[in-house]
Amino acid sequence: QGARQTPAVGDYSTGSLTHFAPGLTVGRVKWSFGPVRSCEKHGVLLFRRPNRGFYEQFQDMNLVAPDNSELEMQAAQANACELSPLQSYIEARFHGASASEWLDGQSIDQASRVCEMLGACRLFGAHTDLNALTHAQWDQAGAVGFEAAQAGVSGICRALEEIAERSWQTKGTGGPQAALGRLYQWLQFAKSKKDPGPVRAVVREFILDTMAIDPGTMLFGEAVTKRRRHSVSSLADDTGLHPKTLRRALVGVGLVPHDADANKGVSFDALAGEKVASRIQNSLPVKKVPEYLNCNRTQANMLVRTGAIKQLMPGSGKRGGLLSQVAIEDLDEFLRQLGQAAKVVDTPTDGMVAILEAAEIARETVADITMLILDGALRRVETKLRELGLLSLYVDPLEVKHVMEKRGEQSGLTAREVGERLGFFYSGVTALRKAMDRDGKPFLQSQKIVNARGTVRHRYAEEDVRQFERAHVTLTCLAQENEVSSKMMMQALREAGVEPILPREKLNALVFRRADF
Repeated sequence: QGARQTPAVGDYSTGSLTHFAPGLTVGRVKWSFGPVRSCEKHGVLLFRRPNRGFYEQFQDMNLVAPDNSELEMQAAQANACELSPLQSYIEARFHGASASEWLDGQSIDQASRVCEMLGACRLFGAHTDLNALTHAQWDQAGAVGFEAAQAGVSGICRALEEIAERSWQTKGTGGPQAALGRLYQWLQFAKSKKDPGPVRAVVREFILDTMAIDPGTMLFGEAVTKRRRHSVSSLADDTGLHPKTLRRALVGVGLVPHDADANKGVSFDALAGEKVASRIQNSLPVKKVPEYLNCNRTQANMLVRTGAIKQLMPGSGKRGGLLSQVAIEDLDEFLRQLGQAAKVVDTPTDGMVAILEAAEIARETVADITMLILDGALRRVETKLRELGLLSLYVDPLEVKHVMEKRGEQSGLTAREVGERLGFFYSGVTALRKAMDRDGKPFLQSQKIVNARGTVRHRYAEEDVRQFERAHVTLTCLAQENEVSSKMMMQALREAGVEPILPREKLNALVFRRADF
């Protein structure tokens, strides 16, 4: 290899060398290429040795090849070796054939070298000792690398991902050299002046697209001008944010997997990461939100709790540290949406009152009314100020009340409405919601509606109420169905061992499962 050509020798019977006449031994030219390691005629591994001296560089077979007896012995001892796909490709290239657009555009030496280096790192690990690989192992490496390289850039990148993934399982920290090992060293530190070909650009793009590389870094002879990926550490260094705080935020937005080892090659899109960091740096504590929005602390806390205004990490509460704050850009967007929904007037029109007063009249919270405005549910919203604040809004309390009632109706029936329909106590509906039937589910399912104050209201779907009616019957109705008195019906049920679902005093009636009789 390199300056010292390694001769391949054999005998006539193996096709390794051709003995035309006494004293005249001729070698096959294609065997002088490193990736050609087997005899396609006999399926055996070629024998190679280093040049003994300068004279062997000219490949004079009369000087290089042993005598016929030794050739015969080598042939008998030759290891079986199938023709590799890489060797088949190279031999086809000798005959002008093509098989891979990406490889065909390179010299044979470049094409074979990238296949072998890619395959060696993929097959034996990125940090394998290349000098220790046998000819048979290089042959295997060439086959594996050709499988990836013949597919072009996409196939090479898939192989690089596999190589890097295996490296990160054993390597703790490090950059592209830790991930790609010998492949990276070949392209970054090679002393040879041989051009490796387009693989250099492919691997360079892969590194920049998957790893955190600082601008100014010399990568394969060219300085990196722009960062594409960040690591938690690099982003923390650039922004001054604490790595743990930053990592929690990045996990929260999905840029970093929650179970990822921060020390093993985890990187993310630089622009997306910088945006997260910027939101943290340009944020306010919740206690400063009232001043920014022109509202009181209670209203600000309600808006945060209901999600109308999101914390940097939603649900982190008051003890979430820096990530419990609110991004200024979110507050500005909140005010922009309110301003978009409000009509600017000199004097509020008839029926319009300040949002705080409207909340008292309609018995709803300012936060809930604000959500109605943001949802576009209120047609009448006004403000007297060009610079909008929450308390500068005016709404119609009657419209607020009407919309809230309509939304409640759409959510289902109230307990009072269900009680009147079934003939039960109002509290009896609550008892049905809390009591469990034999299947472990409530007798009557409900949907919880929680307002900004935290008050829970239960609504019952029409279909659930109808299903309860179909599955149950009161003693009075059962007696009428059987044309007997309630007393006689009760006696019959007792004799049959049928029990009511709840005591009479809970529901204002005795109720039974139809399935029990």
